[in-house]
Amino acid sequence: MAGFADEDELYRYIGGIFEKGFADPELGPKMEATQMVFESRCTDPDCSLIIDMTNRKVHKGTEGSPTPDAVLTMTTDTANAYWQGKVNLPFAMARGKVKVEGNVAKLLSLSPLGKKLYPQYVDLLKADGRDDLVV
Repeated sequence: MAGFADEDELYRYIGGIFEKGFADPELGPKMEATQMVFESRCTDPDCSLIIDMTNRKVHKGTEGSPTPDAVLTMTTDTANAYWQGKVNLPFAMARGKVKVEGNVAKLLSLSPLGKKLYPQYVDLLKADGRDDLVV
């Protein structure tokens, strides 16, 4: 599996699908209504995003960002596969591939909304010619 080269790629692809979701007239209000802030913390390489659903913002890195309700930690290759719908979050948590700190129940409640972002994620990868990241 392939992962991201750096934090810029994490921001472009994972951050990008959240920005598209926030702009969507149907999905954006549902995302905002969750009142959730979570951190997507990745390893290999180390990088991080804060997804602020409340204010419809994506922050590259954690400096100056709101405090997350939950932190999701995984390798960049697992994150890449997850956003393509190839990783079952509860199963990955049980196997230790994904670690969650904080409000796990609230984070898991985002799953139905996240699934609506999977096709947009794959489309963004393909539009950029990043077939190397398509799982």
